[in-house]
Amino acid sequence: MGIRGFVAAYDVKSGREVWKFHTIPGPGEPGHDTWSGDSWQKGGAAIWNHGAHDADANLVYFGTGNPAPDWDGRTRLGDNLYSDSVIALDADTGKLRWHYQFTPHDELDYDSTQVPVLADIDWKGAPRKVMLWANRNGLMYVLDRITGEFLLGKPYVEVNWMDGFDAMGRPQRVPGMVPTPQGTLVRPHVHGAINWAPPAYSPRTGLYYVAHWENSGIIAIEGQFPKAVGVNTRQTTMGDVTLEPFLNTDDEARGVIRAYDPATLEPVWEYALGNITWGGMLSTAGDVVFGGGKDGHFVALDAKTGKLLWKAALGGQINAGAMSYAVNGRQYVAIAAGTGLFVFALP
Repeated sequence: MGIRGFVAAYDVKSGREVWKFHTIPGPGEPGHDTWSGDSWQKGGAAIWNHGAHDADANLVYFGTGNPAPDWDGRTRLGDNLYSDSVIALDADTGKLRWHYQFTPHDELDYDSTQVPVLADIDWKGAPRKVMLWANRNGLMYVLDRITGEFLLGKPYVEVNWMDGFDAMGRPQRVPGMVPTPQGTLVRPHVHGAINWAPPAYSPRTGLYYVAHWENSGIIAIEGQFPKAVGVNTRQTTMGDVTLEPFLNTDDEARGVIRAYDPATLEPVWEYALGNITWGGMLSTAGDVVFGGGKDGHFVALDAKTGKLLWKAALGGQINAGAMSYAVNGRQYVAIAAGTGLFVFALP
């Protein structure tokens, strides 16, 4: 909302602030001219998820939130850097090394607060340190995590607000696919194809695992709260973590867990959840991936094929990512669902 986001580093012994990086540039700083008037002072771009750290490169990476006001950009003309971006900061100084903006001048609330996934992959016959990013705006990306170079991007759900990238990786907007006084049907939904839950990557299988929505949309009205699409409008209420079920008709959204090849961003396998999901993914060295959805089923899948190994009905929505740990030589997996915490012991 009406804030100016930042990332700060603190000395763990004294609590002293070591550096601070504002996600909206101030006067005289590069990118300040992407905000009209004094809109930069309360332009949003909040940090509301954890980032990632490359120790070898001495870089920390964070995704930033949407610009404010969310659905009306008339008072903040320009690209609105560094909202809806990934920023790479020097871990010692907080100096900006590079950035990439996923949705310039966002008017659809496409926060880029997803978790950056760092992977070392084979890219066109040579090893490369990359960042994998399934974005809320319906697009999936491969970026060079050292330089920020745009390597590949493509839709992974139905997207109608853009129709390609320019040579520098900037999305090309479809004319008219913005909030309008009469309302515009925009895909994906204001909650996006994915929201805050973490995806996963397995260096054993070389696959990128994402839980997300398919076929979602929203009516974007200039200066107003978006309106949901469908018979049951509470199924897509903003900020409601206990969403009512979809009808699962052809024109309704559905949830999937999907494995992608990072070199092409093409899907390799899919597991249908049957309903929407805000749950995250966990991949393990045992070639198992864990996930879940709104229907409360926690699933364990074969990481190579997507075959269901086992599942458990937990009685509450899964809006979290699982974690794994060992105690006295035995492995466990934990997941939060509804108001409960569930732990499974692995054989």
